[in-house]
Amino acid sequence: MLVSQIPAAMAQETLPLLVTPVPPSTSETRTDIVWAVDAITPGFIKVEGRLNGYGAQMLDWFIARMPEYNHLVQILPRRSAYDAMRAAGESGKTICIPGTQQTPERAKDFAMSGTVAPLLPLSVVVLSSAHHSFRPYMLANGTIDLAALLGDTSRYTALAKARSYGPEVDSILATAINAPNVLRTDNQSSFPMMLEIGRIDWMLAYPVEIEFHRRQAKDASDTLSLPIQGLPRLMNISVACSRSENGIGAVSKINAILASHPAMPWLEYYIDYLGHEDRARFLDALKEFKQSRDLPVGQ
Repeated sequence: MLVSQIPAAMAQETLPLLVTPVPPSTSETRTDIVWAVDAITPGFIKVEGRLNGYGAQMLDWFIARMPEYNHLVQILPRRSAYDAMRAAGESGKTICIPGTQQTPERAKDFAMSGTVAPLLPLSVVVLSSAHHSFRPYMLANGTIDLAALLGDTSRYTALAKARSYGPEVDSILATAINAPNVLRTDNQSSFPMMLEIGRIDWMLAYPVEIEFHRRQAKDASDTLSLPIQGLPRLMNISVACSRSENGIGAVSKINAILASHPAMPWLEYYIDYLGHEDRARFLDALKEFKQSRDLPVGQ
């Protein structure tokens, strides 16, 4: 598919991933798939005109096993990608988002794969050395009572101004958003250093994102993520495609790949981006995830 043939909402920069291009299929024609990615680090990192990051590496892994398709990657904000997918479903074109959470609304609008990536959800992130001081806000199951933590105005936190943290967390934040201990910033990349210098005591973030920013800061201390009461141990991330014949076919192909690779080896890319203690938390939750799907635990 030429960029000029992509819906107006898709008129964004086309970028290659980092792996060797997929060899052509033996068939004369291949179906086009446009992968719409939101360049949020460290899932997709733009480096010298190419995409890197654990999301890009995971997508490469699947693309290499789908040689019957012609793959294009477009950077596109998520909301615009959803709009483009709806329009593509009506026109018969195939646009896919490589990672999105299942919701009833999305399942109605798009073709959704099975879980391709069970990832750690939004968490309370603290300095590893301060872990024990957060026990007063922990429930018996080890999760954090977020409302109780926010209610302690001696504990400062920071939130990204333009970010939604999901309906469950946003409803809790609504009662404390203007509290003096809740700071607002434009970019969460500064959170690790704010934690390091004592400007904040904890932060709300996805563990993999904060670990990326912590490594970039170089001088920031190790952090630890604590699960939040009411959130799942893992987010079930799926591939969503436009509800066209080819989009449904692409999802069927992805589901076949999932069935033939129960060990989910592509998750190694994600694990590499986690801090040491968060890796242990993730691997424990992943073991439970595999058991619930009757998959071999040792793989």
